[in-house]
Amino acid sequence: MGKETGQSVVGVIDNIVRLGVMFILAIIFIIMGVAMWDSNNSQELYKGSFSAATLDRNWTLLSRGTERKVDLPLELNTEKGEEIELVNSLPGDLSDGMSLMIRANMQDVTIYVDEEKRVEYTTASIKDMSYYIPSAYVVIDLNEEDSGKIIRMVICPKEQPVVNEVRISYGNNVWFDVIKKGLPASVFAIIILILGVLMVVAAFVLRKYFNANTPRNLGFLMINIALWIISESGLRQFIFSRPSLTMYFSYILVELIGAMACLYFDEVQHGVYHRFYLVAECIVLGQVVLNVGLHVLKIADLYVTMKYSHMWIAFCAVLAIVTIVIDIYTKRGRTYAITIIGMVCFIILSLNELLGFYLNRFHVFGGSICIAMLFLMVATIIQTVYDEVNGVENREKMQTAMTINTIQTIAGAIDARDEYTGGHSERVGFYASRLAREMAADYDLTEEDILRVHYIGLVHDIGKIGVADTVLNKSGRLTAEEFSLMKKHTEIGYEIMNSLGQEIKGVLDGIRYHHERFDGLGYPDGLSDTDIPLIARILALADSYDAMTSNRVYRKRLTDEQVREEILKNSGTQFDPALAEIFIRLIDRKELSVMTVEGAAADLSGVVRKSSLLEDKLQRDLLDKMDIINPTHIRMLCYIMKLMEKKGKEYIVYFASAKSMEKLEEQIKENSSNHDVFLLYTNEQYIIALYDKTEEEKFVFVNSVRMGCHDVKMVDIMDMLDS
Repeated sequence: MGKETGQSVVGVIDNIVRLGVMFILAIIFIIMGVAMWDSNNSQELYKGSFSAATLDRNWTLLSRGTERKVDLPLELNTEKGEEIELVNSLPGDLSDGMSLMIRANMQDVTIYVDEEKRVEYTTASIKDMSYYIPSAYVVIDLNEEDSGKIIRMVICPKEQPVVNEVRISYGNNVWFDVIKKGLPASVFAIIILILGVLMVVAAFVLRKYFNANTPRNLGFLMINIALWIISESGLRQFIFSRPSLTMYFSYILVELIGAMACLYFDEVQHGVYHRFYLVAECIVLGQVVLNVGLHVLKIADLYVTMKYSHMWIAFCAVLAIVTIVIDIYTKRGRTYAITIIGMVCFIILSLNELLGFYLNRFHVFGGSICIAMLFLMVATIIQTVYDEVNGVENREKMQTAMTINTIQTIAGAIDARDEYTGGHSERVGFYASRLAREMAADYDLTEEDILRVHYIGLVHDIGKIGVADTVLNKSGRLTAEEFSLMKKHTEIGYEIMNSLGQEIKGVLDGIRYHHERFDGLGYPDGLSDTDIPLIARILALADSYDAMTSNRVYRKRLTDEQVREEILKNSGTQFDPALAEIFIRLIDRKELSVMTVEGAAADLSGVVRKSSLLEDKLQRDLLDKMDIINPTHIRMLCYIMKLMEKKGKEYIVYFASAKSMEKLEEQIKENSSNHDVFLLYTNEQYIIALYDKTEEEKFVFVNSVRMGCHDVKMVDIMDMLDS
């Protein structure tokens, strides 16, 4: 009682601490909000100003021999490439250290103060500059002596016939608004660039452990887009020493986006649309090479040909949308459902960037596509992790399935070697799993545990592989020496499975200890009571039950009443009494289907298959000391028949005899196919196994043999069951 009270007090204290921490954090957030947005700051320290004045009014526009007064910003009614002049007077209150700035939107700009050239930003003034000069911020220094002087700007618009506002301020304060607008996109771009590099590096390092193609291609796409945003940033004059060169890699980078996106989409969609994406990638790359070639040869500027590249980018986006819609419709999209969200977001926001270039001359590049890249990256990472987790689970399932198939094959091979206990392993697996299901509630066994019991039952006698045929298939009782060798099969099986690796939990215990007795008189280690693993105690009952309900070398199967009495008699000595009680309950309730009919192996539905009939006949004939030519070959035929029966294929089995066995053999060879089997059973009898024959094919075979060998006697094994 005291312990429970103490735990209750600790729980209350834990809750108080958690609530206290959350309350303090909430108060801090409120105070921070007030500190950031409260306008009642008259008592606070003055932080100075980054404001800049504008020189936008009373400009004189000189164009086509006319002049008129205008205010900035101004949209010109002139032709592209037509030179205009703007004249005004500088403010009369200038001081040293001031600056004047105007944005040149793909324009040649030359600024004069009292006819003194202060700056020239033109195609002619920069070496190897193309006609379509990149947009830039043109800045000149001003001083007190410039007060009231005439400023003249000569502007030649190459694309957009506009003149932006003119700003004047101290030092670099003229850049403040530019930095304020351009900084978020630039910071985002740098983050995207770093993340892209990290993804490529991580994909390279981890390529041996998982399929890294998707994150690798995404990483390259992120790097490409980040570099493009940086090259288009309003801050590029701070980032690059020669910002005029950005026109080359900026155009190429934006043209590559389509190809890089197709590489990524193709990988995400598992190569289903590889040919379509490959065509798109080749077209985009070809367009890039062509554009660069035309620019170098001075045939067409990169800016002029870029619109064709934009068309192919739009085509790539449409192609991706179409494939996504198809995948959603065909349900293939389920394999990358998480990534689809990021892909759609990326496509929409990328097209928004593309449209912004043509529809909004004040569009700031990079903001929306950076957000799209973050969405796409998160979606890709989640999808990759999800796929890898599922992949591990699927690999485990496949490994388990392979192990199960191996176990079933081994079980069949074991039974094929033992001439007297055909189907024993399969039946033990069934009885053991039925017992496990009945005891599940009391022993906390799951469905997985029950299935595991079944598979361990299939392989419990694997050690018999190491027992000599002379001992394993001896028709009489074993000598003490032979029995000691037979007992070694538990240890041999343990070592075999141990060397293969323990794929199924409990398999080693089941193999080694299934012949231990509850009273400690079993083998190999003489364990007793609950020291014997539960799986081994279950198998001990299932193994003995099958032995009692099957024909053996030295006796026919026991009656149901005899089986019940034997289990009761050995409860507490050979068997765990608790499990024996449950097993008896199953027998009494008729809930345990005996998988033998008159000692012959039957399937779960109680049907005796032809393979089991043949096994049963072989056992009975061996018990009757009949001279079987090669029992091992017959057992192998039974094994082959079982494998085919599991696949839904049946053999038709005949026992055939004739006065002239040579003539009979000749007729069988002449009328049988490659998949049919015939073996000499005794010196006077053949076994004929016809594979997967129709009634008509069966009739033709029998008649053909009888016509060639008139005294032949052929008996269907199914007729033996009826008789």
